[in-house]
Amino acid sequence: MENVAKRYALALLSIAKDENKVQEYINQIEEIINIFKENEELLILLSSYGISNIEKKDCLKKCFENNIYDYILNLFYVLIDNKRIEYLLDVCQEFVKIALESLAIKKGVVYSTITLNEKQIQKLENKVSKIINMKVILTNVIDKSLIGGFKIQIDDYVIEDSLKKRLETLKENLFIKKEGSD
Repeated sequence: MENVAKRYALALLSIAKDENKVQEYINQIEEIINIFKENEELLILLSSYGISNIEKKDCLKKCFENNIYDYILNLFYVLIDNKRIEYLLDVCQEFVKIALESLAIKKGVVYSTITLNEKQIQKLENKVSKIINMKVILTNVIDKSLIGGFKIQIDDYVIEDSLKKRLETLKENLFIKKEGSD
C-alpha cells in the first residue's frame, strides 16, 4: 500500500515541481484530505464496485472541477482507471509528506493546556526550526493532561517542557535515590 501511494505521490510532486507550484499543490491536497475526512461516504462511494468508472469520474468532476488543479483531478481519474481509488487518501497524505520534505518543511503539533496565540506559536516554530535545521509549522492542540507547559511533536521528535514531565522526572529521580540509599 505504501509503495503504491508513494509512486502516485511522487508523480504528482514531479508535476508540481515542473509547474513551480509545490506549495499551492500542498494547499489544495490538504483541503481535499479535509473534504474526504469530513465526507467519508464520498470515499466509500468512489470505492464501490457497484458504480462504474465513468460515474465515479463524473462525481469527482462535479465535486472538484475548476476548484483544484487539473493534474490533481487527472490523478484521481488514473486511480479510478487503475482500480486504486481506495488509495486516494493515502496518496494525498503521502504527497503532502514528501512535498513538504522537498521544501525542507516539517509540520508538527504543539500541545498545551491553553490556546497559544500566533506570536507564541511563531516563537516556538523559530526555536524548533533552528534545532532541527528545517522550517517548522506548528498546530496548537489543547491537552489538559499536561497540567502546565507544552509538548512539541514533529514526527518522532518530541520536545516536552510540561509540569507533567517535570513531575515524572522528579518521581524517577526520587525512586533512583531511594534505591541507591538501601
